[in-house]
Amino acid sequence: MGSPLGPILADLFLAKLENGPLKEAIKKLDLYCRYIDDTFIVVDQNTSKDELLEQFNSVHPAISFTCEGECDMKLNFLDVTLSRRSDGSLSRSVYRKRPSACQYTHFYSFTPIQYKRNLVKCLTSRANKICSVDTLSQELEFIYDSLTEIGYPAAFIKKYMYDTRKKSEILTVRKKPLYIKLPFNGDVASETLKDRLTKVISRTFYAAYLALTFSSRPVMSTQTKDKLPELASSMCIYKFSCSCGDSYIGRTTRQLNQRMSEHLPAWFGKGQIKTIRSSILAHLIDSGHTVDKLKSFQVIYRIPPSFPNGVRSRLLHIAEAIGIRTFHPNLCVQKKFVTPLSLPWPDIT
Repeated sequence: MGSPLGPILADLFLAKLENGPLKEAIKKLDLYCRYIDDTFIVVDQNTSKDELLEQFNSVHPAISFTCEGECDMKLNFLDVTLSRRSDGSLSRSVYRKRPSACQYTHFYSFTPIQYKRNLVKCLTSRANKICSVDTLSQELEFIYDSLTEIGYPAAFIKKYMYDTRKKSEILTVRKKPLYIKLPFNGDVASETLKDRLTKVISRTFYAAYLALTFSSRPVMSTQTKDKLPELASSMCIYKFSCSCGDSYIGRTTRQLNQRMSEHLPAWFGKGQIKTIRSSILAHLIDSGHTVDKLKSFQVIYRIPPSFPNGVRSRLLHIAEAIGIRTFHPNLCVQKKFVTPLSLPWPDIT
């Protein structure tokens, strides 16, 4: 059942067996009910439990049922404990594997108050649905004692227990939930925001109701990787600024430091002249200006990595054209290789 598809596949598989090799065996049982892979069976005293279990396990090699029978006139099934009375009737109570208040959220924990309020409502509602008349008061008393152990005020518990038990459910067309998740900033701020959003949504969307959840921000940062230096940026638009005021706008799919080494090769500044393939390099040689790589080059825009590669490449060309149109760099002499733009606004001067 570790996979999200586990319950669905189990339901389909057992339904096929129930309508196939187990069909005749099920007809002979007094009662047969199943919820996903948990089965509830009632048989007479003359039926052998071991033989019935062997028959069910023999229909398929992947099947391995286990059996839990009645013990001390009690039988547990899912969240319910069935107890047989002396007159043969059944009483119902809530079944817990490990009854402990520690499994619930402490009242003074840093979580939204609605979670604590809903805990009281949920436990009370479950008791109302499962327990029979003779066990309900005992279950409610157990809920009350368990919650008071972890700091819940008595008035708080009684209020929402009473509201849940007295609430009458009106049959009508169900509204659709409108899910919103917001950061938790304390009970007062969260409750105020919830009330305001609830009123707005109820007045605006009549067929929906607000399903608001709050998430507590982690105390410690989850970022484990160091931030990359700017010169290691790729798929970006960069700008070169000379000390004389001339500038250049370009794009690169590789890391910026690799592109910088093409604009400023290793032989530059050593009195050598080789093939010049960059307008930045030509400008520096003609003017004799000096340049500091770390200060002269800067990234002005990065393409988000969430887009597909083809879209990122297209956006990179468009971003370069917008940068050239915005900054008017006079060292961009190869403008015929720049993507043409049809924008609704004139050139920026």
